[in-house]
Formats: sequence, C-alpha cells, structure tokens
Amino acid sequence: MGMRHVCAAADMADSKLVAVVDVDQARANEIAKQFNCQAFYDAADLIGHVDAATIATPPAFHAAAAVTLLSAGISCLIEKPLAMTEGDCVAIIQAAEKTNAVVAVGQIERFNPATEVLFAVGIKNNHIRCINVQRLSPAGGRQVAVDVVSDMMIHDLEIVLALKQSDVVAITAEGVLDNWAKAELTFADGTSAQLNANRKADTRIRGLALQTTHGAYHLDFIGRTVTHKTHDITQSLAVGEHDALRAEIADFLDAVRTRTPPRVTAQDALRAMRVAWKIIEAI
Repeated sequence: MGMRHVCAAADMADSKLVAVVDVDQARANEIAKQFNCQAFYDAADLIGHVDAATIATPPAFHAAAAVTLLSAGISCLIEKPLAMTEGDCVAIIQAAEKTNAVVAVGQIERFNPATEVLFAVGIKNNHIRCINVQRLSPAGGRQVAVDVVSDMMIHDLEIVLALKQSDVVAITAEGVLDNWAKAELTFADGTSAQLNANRKADTRIRGLALQTTHGAYHLDFIGRTVTHKTHDITQSLAVGEHDALRAEIADFLDAVRTRTPPRVTAQDALRAMRVAWKIIEAI
C-alpha cells in the first residue's frame, strides 16, 4: 500500500513529493531515485522538510511514526487501521491536538465513488432498518500483519457507523481471525447491521445492502454501482469516476490547508476500532 501512496502523491498537481522513508535503506534509495526525491530511513528525519506525511507502515508501527511527526506539527494521513491498541490511538489523537496538526485515516472505501453517492442521498439514520455488508476476497499474495477484522471488516464498520450514527449496544460474532469473521451489531434504536469479512473466500464480493423506510439500496464497491428499489421500481443512481486513493489524498491535503476536519478523522477511526475490538473479543 505504501508504494501506491507514493505513486499517487507524486502525481498530485498541488503538492510536491519531497521524500520517502523506509527502514530498508536500499528500498528507500531505490524509490527515491525513481521519484526524484530524498530518501530517509526514520520518520523523525522528515521533521523540517515536510508539511504533511502519509504513514503506510505495518499497523503496529503507526503510532510511533505518527506521534513523532504530529508532535512536530506535521499533519498525517494514516492508513487504516489507525493503530492496534486504544492507547496508541489515543496517543495519536493527543499528539495532534497539542500542535493543531491534522490526522486523516485512510478508509479508502469512503472515497469510492459509489459510497459517495450513497452518502449524498442523505438517508436519515432513523430511516435505516438494517444493513448487510459482505467483503470477501480469495487468498492472494498480499502480506497481512493483522486479523481479518482490523484488515478487512474495518472498511465496512466505519461506513456502517457513519451511516447509522447510533450507539452499538450489543455485538455477536464468530469466525477464525486469520481468515474470516461474521458479526451482528445491534444499535440503541433496535436496528441491526450484519457484516461478513473473509480473505480466503472462493469469490470476490464487496457489497452493501441497506433497507430503509423509503426502499432498499444496494452498493457494489467493485462495480461502483448503486441501485435504489421501491416496490417494483429499481433505479440505478448516477456514479462518477475517479481514483479513490487520489481523492483520499486530496481530501487530506485540503484539510491541512484549511485546518478543517478530513472526511475520516482519527476520532471516527477510533470509534470503529472500538467496535472492532469488541468483535474480536466476542470471537
């Protein structure tokens, strides 16, 4: 994921890629040469050289790099999950508050054009009856350092919580954390959400079904489509085309310039992680 961020950042018209950081010095030097920028081997070396940084290390190292940079006033876009413990998440938030630095979290599905259309509909949280989300992927060559809830389900947890805007009062879950997890969330108003994540499935499916008092919505994250069905009428909603990662970076940079909240804040990410940890405990 780090290389994808480098490629996207280098292509942004209104910012400049100044440096890359990697503890693997040979790798850092190779990438820096490719993108005509500086190579550093420790996050602290960025201080004095940059206004903002992306952190796409393995999640266990997010907090150390983020706190170092945020404490120096350098805003950070941190890949999901924000961090692996509540203490680390809180340390990131507190470091940012002390220097008024911006923290955005890389929940890339929030920038999927189809997701943006669903949120733009303006569905009121008290009109939502139930939500069902599936995120299934066949086993691949991607190296994964965290459990399936923190790695895959976290995408959908953040979206569900942003849509529902209600306290989760009960959780049931099952699974094998290395491979798959299923969870049901019950909200304070009695509505529910079912989430299914599997990174060793037979097929690739990423979809969200939303039942409301005004009909049903279906979002296909892969096909980038949204449909709305009421009675016997099914309507396809217009979905634009853009690169989600570039949109995520642009949102972050705009927040840095204007000192306004990004689309997904550290507080949003911590809320999602708190639910994720409860799911993990239930399994």
